[in-house]
Amino acid sequence: MNEQPAVVLMILTSHRLDCLRLCMDCLFASRALPRLRRVVFLLNGVRGRQLAYVRRTVQEHPEVRWDTISGPRGRGRLISGLQNECVRRYPGTIYIKLDEDTFVCRDWLDRMLAAYAARAADPDLALITPVIPNSGLGLYHLLDVLPDLAAEYQDRFRFPRTDAFDAPVWKYPRVAEWAIRRTIDMEQTNRRLRQVVSEPYREFAARFNINCILYDYRHWREIGGVPEHDEIGWGEWTPAHGKHHVVIRDTVVQHYSFFVQQDWLDRSTLLEDLRRANLPQTLARPGLVSYHLPRGIRIARQVPRIIRRRLLPES
Repeated sequence: MNEQPAVVLMILTSHRLDCLRLCMDCLFASRALPRLRRVVFLLNGVRGRQLAYVRRTVQEHPEVRWDTISGPRGRGRLISGLQNECVRRYPGTIYIKLDEDTFVCRDWLDRMLAAYAARAADPDLALITPVIPNSGLGLYHLLDVLPDLAAEYQDRFRFPRTDAFDAPVWKYPRVAEWAIRRTIDMEQTNRRLRQVVSEPYREFAARFNINCILYDYRHWREIGGVPEHDEIGWGEWTPAHGKHHVVIRDTVVQHYSFFVQQDWLDRSTLLEDLRRANLPQTLARPGLVSYHLPRGIRIARQVPRIIRRRLLPES
């Protein structure tokens, strides 16, 4: 049996404790964390209850080799800088970056490492990603291999099928919610994909949503570190230099929301339903108050913004 290569997992987290809890519960359920060289929380302005949760998680799981890297909250350099500091701290290995609102399947690590092993000798390899249903790339590949899903998509929405990062599934939260709910049980969806996907790895070079990515030290040095505007930077650099990414077409991981979807999805029970479908033992039954209370809290947090938008004239 081949020895697993050394892997550093970066978990980028900022302010969504509810998402981070589900992210971590999925990671623990996969039993992958003790296998990793290091699991690093990238703390993007984390404070209060969320910081306490991170510290408690580290203390309660000594079987995992933890680390934390902290910085102020923000985008651009404030995110890429955390990743680059992690690579400098742990050079010469494989890196997986996971966003706090991304939820992995049970065999996510094995599938990503198998894809890397199949393509590691390729000098033009940049990033590896699984299928994320509420992204343009992910939904495009799902529609390509699941005819019933493609027919329903066309009947419901009548949007063109595209793998662009700003596809309709990214722009319109009703499409995103539909895509997630139709694939919500990751184990069931992956079993189905592995029955029909004959080409598990496919190359592409365009910009995509980088909620769950793998890259190696060779690529990090070649690109000169994670670009300041990470997703945009990779999207520009990769085709300009004749490189390509790889999507793992038979493996789904779930991502909760992009900023253009967030308010809509927060008014639904989607986050609770993702937990119920994939970790049913960790959630109360749908009829109980504890199932609906988190949604009520999310809606209440939107009320001040809604009032301001309606009372204050647009400038």
